[in-house]
Amino acid sequence: MKAKLFVTLAVAAFLCAAIVACSSLKGGEESKPTPTPTPTPEVEEGKVTKTVVGDTVTHAGKLRGTNDSNKFDLFLDSDYVEVEFDVPSGSAFYVKVLGKSGNELGEFDLADSDVIELSGGGKFTLIVHSQGGGGAWSATYQD
Repeated sequence: MKAKLFVTLAVAAFLCAAIVACSSLKGGEESKPTPTPTPTPEVEEGKVTKTVVGDTVTHAGKLRGTNDSNKFDLFLDSDYVEVEFDVPSGSAFYVKVLGKSGNELGEFDLADSDVIELSGGGKFTLIVHSQGGGGAWSATYQD
């Protein structure tokens, strides 16, 4: 009885090893997993999400309307980064940029340009706020 069980287990182990070996040889070369982009999750009002795919970082939020705001931090190793914003058409969204000590570095009207250039590296705080309109926004950059 023990001999039959041992033979059965040995055959099962051999078959498992053969399946693993065949699947790694499939196509004549070792298959490499392809990274798939992770979709940005639906954003709740008042919250900012962060999605990273490779070295592309996206922050996303949603403003309810005039005078609403979302705040998030960027920690940059690079000396120069372009942050590209996507906002609802017809909205009056602005971005206030603060430095690591909380000092205001500038305020930008996203109707004038959807790209903000950050230089110097380190920590930046970005506050996206509405002076007219509401809706979902996103900010994307290469880390």
